[in-house]
Amino acid sequence: MGLGVLVANIFASVSNISLLIASLFLFILATATSTYFANFTFKSITDLEKATSKIAEGKTKKKYINALKINDTEIGGVAKSIFEISENLKDKINLIATQRDQFGSVLDDLGEGVIVANQDGQIKYENDQFSQILNLNEVNGKKIEELNIKPLDNLFRRSKKKKRADIEFEIELNDKSIRWVLATINKSKSTNEFIMVVHDITQLRSFDSMRRDFISNLSHELRTPVSVIRANSETLIDGALEDKKQAKVFAKAILHNSQRLSDMVSSLLDLTRIEYGELKLNFKQIDLNEFINNFITSISSLSKKKNINIKFQSNHKGDIYADPQAIERIMNNLIDNAIKYSEKGSEILVITKNDSDSFIKVMVEDSGSGISDEDQDFIFGRFYRTASARATDNQGSGLGLAIVKHLVNSLNGEVGIDSAPERGSVFWFTVPKTQ
Repeated sequence: MGLGVLVANIFASVSNISLLIASLFLFILATATSTYFANFTFKSITDLEKATSKIAEGKTKKKYINALKINDTEIGGVAKSIFEISENLKDKINLIATQRDQFGSVLDDLGEGVIVANQDGQIKYENDQFSQILNLNEVNGKKIEELNIKPLDNLFRRSKKKKRADIEFEIELNDKSIRWVLATINKSKSTNEFIMVVHDITQLRSFDSMRRDFISNLSHELRTPVSVIRANSETLIDGALEDKKQAKVFAKAILHNSQRLSDMVSSLLDLTRIEYGELKLNFKQIDLNEFINNFITSISSLSKKKNINIKFQSNHKGDIYADPQAIERIMNNLIDNAIKYSEKGSEILVITKNDSDSFIKVMVEDSGSGISDEDQDFIFGRFYRTASARATDNQGSGLGLAIVKHLVNSLNGEVGIDSAPERGSVFWFTVPKTQ
């Protein structure tokens, strides 16, 4: 009995030791497994935190989320969702950037300058045209008052009260020229920001000035012949009809001035038709030598009145492609002016030469008093006549050279003048060659 109890006790002790070892092994295994999964979870959460931080900073490229393990675990599901969110966010950001660039391009193409400013007048957005129109450097981040343009500062202050205001003002550019600007500002109802738009209206101002000058010049040009016609008509009615000799003088004056009025109205109508493209041109191949020789022959009676000799020097090759009636009108105006302002017994030269492979240049050279540099800038304008021309007895409407300019432009050529006081003038124009 004693031996059996001892053996039983020994087996019991061994079983307890085995159980203890097994339990210890299981504990170590569980601890290692828990540690591994804890580290895995911690690393995944850390990678997840880093990736989300990068995304929060606006960095949505794939390289910032490569560390995320997208698997079937809960964290893998979260990582997958974050990956999808980042991809969608990147697409949205790209779309917004594209739309922003397109919007900026549209604003620039419109030719208008735009800025957006907050309540304090600090500029949050500008397009390129704004700086160009106002001749400024970088303005983004500055306040409107810091642009040192008082009209804009006054406009901003007015807009705070009225929410919408506009102003016209002029600025001096680097080359000392003047630019007229129209600025409009409006307060946004949704953001309470101020949107300012500036327009370059220099050309509009110029057109308006031209319109006023045109009306003034037209009134002046019409006043003289109308006054002469009226005065002579009243004189005839008051009794001059009884004196046939005097009546004939007054009737001639009426006829002459009525012809002036008719020519002026006709020239104005022609000029208007040319400017608005209503004059239909019939382009064809023209032998310029034959054309000019025939033209000189046709006006020989006009030049003989002042004993003026017109010579033609042909130095060109090839034919021109133009409208014959337009060329005749151009030549008629240029030769008529040359005859008017040349001395009796002088000479007028018509010279042609090849201006390039595609154009022929026609020059009309007179021996008149010439034109000053100041007058040359305006000589092709409507109703413009030089001081020396106004001082002579030569009557003219001042529309002939304006018609020449517009006709030459319609023929796809250029027109100009080379002149100096007391040395005569050379009026020239180019016309395309027949290809």
